[in-house]
Amino acid sequence: MIADETPLLPDVVRAYPFSWSSGFTWPPEAEDLAYARAVLEACLPPTILASPEPPEEPIVWDCEDDEYPEWTRIRAILRERMPYARHVTPERMADARVECARQGIDTVDFEEIWTRRILAWIAEQTLRWCGLMVDDEKALTPWLMDLAELYVRRGMAADKAVWALRCTKDLPESRAALARLATYEGLPDEIREQITYELR
Repeated sequence: MIADETPLLPDVVRAYPFSWSSGFTWPPEAEDLAYARAVLEACLPPTILASPEPPEEPIVWDCEDDEYPEWTRIRAILRERMPYARHVTPERMADARVECARQGIDTVDFEEIWTRRILAWIAEQTLRWCGLMVDDEKALTPWLMDLAELYVRRGMAADKAVWALRCTKDLPESRAALARLATYEGLPDEIREQITYELR
């Protein structure tokens, strides 16, 4: 971030050392787990989102170049201007908005939407890392299960949150969270199917 720019993301998220479009790649040391937890706590929306975030990724082999969702074009423009969380500022958002408008892309509520989506992508990658990389599952208990359930209920990074719970399903806390989510009315059908499969 340039000195005269204003940050849009919380301090702990701005310290995220990887691109917001990639994610955690380090070994799961204790300090990394503490940081992962802090990031997830900071990215969690305070209330249920009006629509799920982030958008579902397009399936590459089913898309022609002109069939990709418009939001993927915006994401590419943002990646050029703010590849890391520390670069997410109103000034760079404004520059990206101007470029999107020049290309005829809708820019209504631009900063609000795209700040939220960048947080959602960071949360996704962090949840994925917790579920995939951490062998000491007890070190994740119960904070990961509690946060993953909240992410699903609030509509952010729900797929990766359920994935993290499925990866740790041998723990009673994960199975309990999955059982509660199985009866949650706000759950998308495809995620409910994943949960139902795990609980068989």
